[in-house]
Amino acid sequence: MVERRNALTTRDASDSANATVVALPRSAEKVDRDLVERAVSHIRDELTKTVTRGMDEVGRYLLQTFYDNDPELYFSASPSKHASLRLLIERCESMDFPVSRTFLANSLRMAAVSKDLPRAATFRRLPSSHRVELLRLKAPENVERLASKAISQKLSVQKLRALIQKEVDRTALPRIADGRVADGSERRRRCERSRLACGHCGTKRRASYWSAGATSMR
Repeated sequence: MVERRNALTTRDASDSANATVVALPRSAEKVDRDLVERAVSHIRDELTKTVTRGMDEVGRYLLQTFYDNDPELYFSASPSKHASLRLLIERCESMDFPVSRTFLANSLRMAAVSKDLPRAATFRRLPSSHRVELLRLKAPENVERLASKAISQKLSVQKLRALIQKEVDRTALPRIADGRVADGSERRRRCERSRLACGHCGTKRRASYWSAGATSMR
């Protein structure tokens, strides 16, 4: 095969002199950055629609099938305590059910959270990667506030994750009677009195099922 400008010359199986000139697109010879950007945008949008639609449909199915479409039932106990759902989870990542536990957990949690949000909620407009991060927040108003910021500022997943972590840390700080955030000494005294685990005084903080974020169900 002999390369020519904007074309390829091919020879037949006998390597005879009979050659066919095949014209190549201009982008094959010279980098077309605009073309690449358009391709990135199109493929990203298609994947986002596919993944988001799949996660939404799976989540709604799981919530309906295993929790009678009731988010309160879902949040009342860990999925590991649901006998039938636990069996389904054990089938994950097998030859006949090649679905990750993380995907299943996020889909179900996403459906439960979405059901309590308005149909026009900004949260619903985000790609699944961003929505999964927002599942770490408990208050719906905080979910919507950061979802709006993610869209208006076109935040990447990494930047949104950093904002969510700040929000989680801020809301986790204990407060004293007048609403001020307790200082280090006050936090230590409170932890010693109540024996609550607290990440701010060096002991291990206990994470609730909700705040665990995008984790596998085990």
